[in-house]
Amino acid sequence: MRGIRSIVLAAAVLAFAPAFAHADPPPIFTQEEQCETTRDLVNNIRAAKPDATPEEIADAFVNYMDSLGAYNRVPQAKESDRQITLANIERCGLA
Repeated sequence: MRGIRSIVLAAAVLAFAPAFAHADPPPIFTQEEQCETTRDLVNNIRAAKPDATPEEIADAFVNYMDSLGAYNRVPQAKESDRQITLANIERCGLA
């Protein structure tokens, strides 16, 4: 569970960075780093549920983050994170 938590928290950092940007600052993470973190998230969820769809993976991610209180102060960030996760899954060829 500790490994999943680390991956989810890393993915959260990747997901939150674009959600709160006011301009177009240089990316915090490279596309390769984003894909690596997203791949780890997908692999961990599919280890428990091999047929998980991208939507189920994104939902699992945001629901876990929500359970940690990540969206208490910015509830609209939950859907933003879900969309970013789906986009990363698609862009990285992990569907």
